[in-house]
Amino acid sequence: MTPFLRLALVVILTFGGLAQAAPKKTAKKAAEPVIKAAPVATRPVVAVADRAAIWHTWTDKEGRKVDAQFCGLSGEFITIQTRDGRTYHFKTDILVPEDVVFARQCLDRSRTNSFSREIIASAAADIDRLVDAVLKANQQARNAPATDEEFLRRIYLDAAGRIPTAKEADAFLASAAPDKRAKLIDDLVFSPGYSMQMFNWMADLLRVKDTFGKGIPAFTFEDWLKTRLAANTPWDKMVFEMVTADGRLCDNGATGFMLFDAEMPLDGVSNLMTTFLGTNMACAQCHDHPLADWTQKDFYQMAAFFGATDGKDEGVLREIQRVAKADSAVNKAAVRKIAEMNAFRLEDGKKQALTLPKDYKYKDGKPGDPVAPALIAWAKADKSLPAYNVSAKDPAALRDEFARWLTSPQNPRFATNIANRIWKKAFGLGVIEPINDIDDLSQASSPELLAHLTFIMKAAKFDLREVQRVIYNSQTYQGQASPTPDLGKAKYLFNGPIVRRLTAEQAWDSLVVTAVGTYADNVLLRRGDDMKVMALPAGKVTMAEVRNAIDRTKKAFAGSGKAAGGKKASGGSTLGLANGYEGDKPVTRFSLLLARASELPQPSAETHFLRLWGQGDRLLADSATNDGSVPQVLQMMNGSVGRLVSDTRAEAVMAAEAAKTPEAQVRSLYLSFLARRPTAAELTAATRSLGEGLAVTDLAWVLANTREFLFIR
Repeated sequence: MTPFLRLALVVILTFGGLAQAAPKKTAKKAAEPVIKAAPVATRPVVAVADRAAIWHTWTDKEGRKVDAQFCGLSGEFITIQTRDGRTYHFKTDILVPEDVVFARQCLDRSRTNSFSREIIASAAADIDRLVDAVLKANQQARNAPATDEEFLRRIYLDAAGRIPTAKEADAFLASAAPDKRAKLIDDLVFSPGYSMQMFNWMADLLRVKDTFGKGIPAFTFEDWLKTRLAANTPWDKMVFEMVTADGRLCDNGATGFMLFDAEMPLDGVSNLMTTFLGTNMACAQCHDHPLADWTQKDFYQMAAFFGATDGKDEGVLREIQRVAKADSAVNKAAVRKIAEMNAFRLEDGKKQALTLPKDYKYKDGKPGDPVAPALIAWAKADKSLPAYNVSAKDPAALRDEFARWLTSPQNPRFATNIANRIWKKAFGLGVIEPINDIDDLSQASSPELLAHLTFIMKAAKFDLREVQRVIYNSQTYQGQASPTPDLGKAKYLFNGPIVRRLTAEQAWDSLVVTAVGTYADNVLLRRGDDMKVMALPAGKVTMAEVRNAIDRTKKAFAGSGKAAGGKKASGGSTLGLANGYEGDKPVTRFSLLLARASELPQPSAETHFLRLWGQGDRLLADSATNDGSVPQVLQMMNGSVGRLVSDTRAEAVMAAEAAKTPEAQVRSLYLSFLARRPTAAELTAATRSLGEGLAVTDLAWVLANTREFLFIR
């Protein structure tokens, strides 16, 4: 835990005393072969129960107390929130033992509020029936069940973002329990790795970057997102908070999503529509969409819901810079950073100011005309839904009205969009592709399956963990993987998941776990508190307050390898982050900081393993790739990563070295890197090679460089 965060927690524990509240928009696409399917009956899914807030007086080992709501427990870390909305994420070792026990009881209680095993099995079986119906109608069948080894590695990568350790793999494979797969799924989705891999996935979707604009640090947004994921906050609540957030970035991390596009608000609306609704209106920003029915007027009417929102206070920016000019000795770079941090904020005015552009050329308006906010609809019947009953009378409330419509279960695309994205996360393809253009649901490989997934999402009340539990328990997910299909020839009907190369984050996290084991799950990067010290008090800007902010910033960054303005003095090296970690400190080997990908810079430097292996630049949503390249091969063979996996200090290597026989050493390494035991032929060949002089470290390097290691089957 950073000193600043520990200080904040001490303050709250010392002074806290809070009480326990016919489609309209169809794309113009070429005709495709008809996907046939007979109607399939599905059984009702019982909705997840509302989670009653669990309030408790938490006590640390020094006797200080605070009343706060339990939000989540992930490994050794607990998340709590006070009535005024302050959220804290810290290691349970600072609490008295009875509170640690109570936190675990809270976690058990939260599980009982989730879908029951029976509901999970029923909803998963309905997925299988719907998939089977489409496959049968098209003379296809589901793939054979995956082996335990295939399932084990796949579920660890999908649910925890990494491969299992040899010990974890051996325990699962040795178990004869008939429900061991369901148990493992539940264990993993409640593990620390679940939140970390969800952050990686969501960071690519939400364009999470350490900085945006002209180098404005966005660490508060990252910390906010990590805290919400640790607390398993439902998707609709997260999105509502992001869209309606008010205040400065340095005070309220939730503002980060909207402020990313503060200086290009129309682009921001376009990105929002793609991210949360799977609706690609980018072309309609400049002209009527050439491939869909969206018009430029449609786009501007949607954008008008943000026409009263300002993302940058130029007045504050100028005032801080003006005041600073009176002191020639003050650090100009620090002043500029503090000015920008205080200027970036979300605020709604009293006037909706958006007008049609100067080059507007359509008959339904004139250039410069004011635009009245209006919601898009995908079918004529949509606008009769209660969700469309929004008010545009109060400009200051337009964002809130929009967010209520956006996140409503009655929104025609909100639940479907995230359900389709979660399905793609598990299977490698969405039920409807591309995932950023789902206007015409009839284009799905199975509209009935997509409707069922949407229903599960609503029944789960947008709890993404519960939806994934259902998907992972389906026989369709647990089938053998299929080769990557050619979507240009036909839609993929989901005989099973497709073979996928590990994402950059999955590859990195898997290599890290072979090096330091599960220790990495307790290494958490939290830098938002450093940004909060830059906030100036409300009211008139004075030079004294500017100097105070500079002094606070210097102290916050002291010894961290970063300059007072928030930039890393090391020029992008992750080693400069060492003092920003909570819990366990990251191990450094071969100039590599061995933390999970979620706990490294977002995104990493262009020369880092993560970027070379396809981590997105986060300028657009879904920018990650899995393309191969020569630099990737060179990194694994000759670079620091290659040295890392064959290091004598690596957990996987030490576990193998501790084995008593060469055969046991080979089995240990196969479990560590491939999550399976070697075949008889592999065991014979590898054991013979060890006897002929091949070192255990060499065999570790070989396995890390196999295609089997780099792909999910």
